[in-house]
Amino acid sequence: MAEVWSMQNINDPLYRAKFVNCPDIIEDWLSEHGGLAGRDVLEFGCGEGTMSLGMALRKETRRVVGVEILDVLKQCLHLARREIRLESLPANLDLFQITPGQQLLQFGQFDLVYSWSVFEHVSQDLLAQVLSSIKAVLKPQGLFFLQISPLYYSSNGSHMGPWVKEPWAHLSMQEDAFHRALLTAAPTPANVRSEWSVYIPIEADTPTERAALWDTYITLNKVTATQLCRMVREAGLEIVRDYRTKTDAAVPPHLAEIYQEDVLTTEQIVLLMRRA
Repeated sequence: MAEVWSMQNINDPLYRAKFVNCPDIIEDWLSEHGGLAGRDVLEFGCGEGTMSLGMALRKETRRVVGVEILDVLKQCLHLARREIRLESLPANLDLFQITPGQQLLQFGQFDLVYSWSVFEHVSQDLLAQVLSSIKAVLKPQGLFFLQISPLYYSSNGSHMGPWVKEPWAHLSMQEDAFHRALLTAAPTPANVRSEWSVYIPIEADTPTERAALWDTYITLNKVTATQLCRMVREAGLEIVRDYRTKTDAAVPPHLAEIYQEDVLTTEQIVLLMRRA
């Protein structure tokens, strides 16, 4: 008998976004390519596994595998019990902790690989290797959906906007001043702390929290939309669809002297790819 659960109990907006909205967006992108029902799906960088769970429970997928380098996978069932009253994870879902750059073929081959707001956290020297590994697990007609937001050079590309609110502060401020601004920022609101639970332990005190935030910032890669498209082509992937969004914030004149406007204003890139 199918496990009883209900979306009516979801109180956390972030959980709803991951469990409902993001899988719905990906399904829409795949509507012209056979959809998700009956497919084998891999999520690269699944965090606590909420999106993978949404795919497994709501999209009639045959198999969903979520891989993640952090040990937050153990939160999946706890959060599901709290938000959707699910008592056990479905049989078509597997979650695995991996190491950076680990090859993915051991998990099989997939009709879809997707990654949502994860690739900016992949070490820059591993990007080509990761793209090659993802291509290797795609079935002949398989697709790769990739979303990044925000890109590093965009107005909130530091990811530190809740603490250092000035747009492009990470590009404008001297590094030690930016670090100081983060360390001395106002206490983190509970809702923001919850959104950052993948990176910040719930029990962390303020110094531990700020150290985790700084580590997140300094390990962001600096790939641009143009560079990413070049890299995916070099990995043997063909771009089927390319969608980008831009910030409405005015570019400061001192940054316009240094960087291309398109690099500064392109905030999000979403790509759908297949084997070339």
